[in-house]
Amino acid sequence: MRPNRLQNALAALGDAMREVNAAIEERQEEHDPLASHIFVSRRNYRNMQDTKSGKRSDTAARLSWQQACDLGFRGNLEEWERLLGTASRRP
Repeated sequence: MRPNRLQNALAALGDAMREVNAAIEERQEEHDPLASHIFVSRRNYRNMQDTKSGKRSDTAARLSWQQACDLGFRGNLEEWERLLGTASRRP
């Protein structure tokens, strides 16, 4: 085995590690729009003044679910409501 081969491999490994670390840092700096939407939707739902029938919160949950689907959420409306922390539905 040639001594230069090991040094070249270590240098290539070092370059690859620097590239991976840079990509990780870049990814951490980006904001996830779906995560932001979930955070805002939970806060809005929790602070919402609702009517007796609960229609206002149902409408808000459905509209925020539709927007979440546009952002990449793959669950159904019931899963979204559970994520928001809504009370269980009446049978």
